[in-house]
Amino acid sequence: MKIGVIADAHGNLAALEAVRDAMTAAAPDFVVNLGDLVSGPFDPGASAELQMRAGYHTIAGNHERQLQDGSDGAFDVLARPLLTREHWAWIEGLPATLTLCDGDVFACHGSPAGGDLEYLLEDVSSGRATLDADTAIRARLKGIGSASLVLCGHTHTPRIVAVDGVLIVNPGSVGMPCYRDRGATPHVMEAGSPLARYAIVERRSTGWAAQLHGVPYDYEIAARQAEAFGFPAFAHAARTGRIPPG
Repeated sequence: MKIGVIADAHGNLAALEAVRDAMTAAAPDFVVNLGDLVSGPFDPGASAELQMRAGYHTIAGNHERQLQDGSDGAFDVLARPLLTREHWAWIEGLPATLTLCDGDVFACHGSPAGGDLEYLLEDVSSGRATLDADTAIRARLKGIGSASLVLCGHTHTPRIVAVDGVLIVNPGSVGMPCYRDRGATPHVMEAGSPLARYAIVERRSTGWAAQLHGVPYDYEIAARQAEAFGFPAFAHAARTGRIPPG
């Protein structure tokens, strides 16, 4: 059993196409898409179309919820008028989590216990993401049932972590390699490169194996789209994988 895993495309069609082609070459049995699908300063409508038609096992992230509940977040406001009725019907029908492979795989956007805004693996109290303690991660895993593999996204940070015999895989972000959060605990997430991210996990006789992948793509397409929409910081992010200075 081989599974492709993507998350946090954020409407970046050029990155999605590169990841789709790379995963096709890897020939997974199926692909799991962990949400935050279209909200971003790139190409929300066309990226919705690709993800909807691809036949991936897809869940909703926090931005799918925010699209529907009227959030005034800049990326949600940007995406709403660019989606068709068919896109909306697809988004509205997405589950928040999925259990696959007879309960052995649990997929969520944030964390199983805390929902779509909670980081499963990261501690950001320093302003930068570090791997959290096992005790903290263990508490956030409540609700996975008998799963031995948990797939998560939201943090845009590729990681493979094992806790109590459960393998946790975050593939990183397909299309938005970094961001700044100005909420209650201000912090930044930076992948450090413009590569489009995905993961491949494979069930073997000895357990789950996982590989994190970063593939090059024409990030200038995404950067120019962000500039055209008036988001120069995200143009810089698309080109470098880093938050711009200042």
